[in-house]
Amino acid sequence: MKNTQITKALVTALLVAPALAAVAGAQNSPLKVTASTLLVTEVKTDGKTTEKLTDTANRGVSPGDLLQLQQRVENTSRMPVKQLKLNMAVPAATAFASQKCDVDGVTALFSIDGKSYAAEPLKKFVTVTENGQDVKKEVTVNPAEYTNVRWQLPDLKGGDTATCFIRATVK
Repeated sequence: MKNTQITKALVTALLVAPALAAVAGAQNSPLKVTASTLLVTEVKTDGKTTEKLTDTANRGVSPGDLLQLQQRVENTSRMPVKQLKLNMAVPAATAFASQKCDVDGVTALFSIDGKSYAAEPLKKFVTVTENGQDVKKEVTVNPAEYTNVRWQLPDLKGGDTATCFIRATVK
């Protein structure tokens, strides 16, 4: 089997684009966004399994690797930023696995088209053939099909930071 590697440049492009989009048009914004892509591995030490996060900046990734695509947002002003929406695209070369944000009261919304967002579980309609007739049925979307995540933060006080991330498996 050929070991396919995603290049460092591609990993960087996949991560930086959503971070830039999150603050596009906000040249005078009090928000500073820092993006990073980390490889998640399990390490056993003294019989205990822990996670190790390794920056992917100097290495490629392989199919099956679990990545943590992270955005850290800092409010550099003294005033709160209200109703902040932080968007992250799930790179096409990956499948969404999970998400987390370290802000109290945050709402996580998901999309399968990058346009409409909703809370989990997402639903979609599929057409199936039953007794020779096409029938539309509502089904639950598999999270691996998510293309985007949006975190809606209630407030980000002056000087505070928020870290939100998705975990995704390389296809």
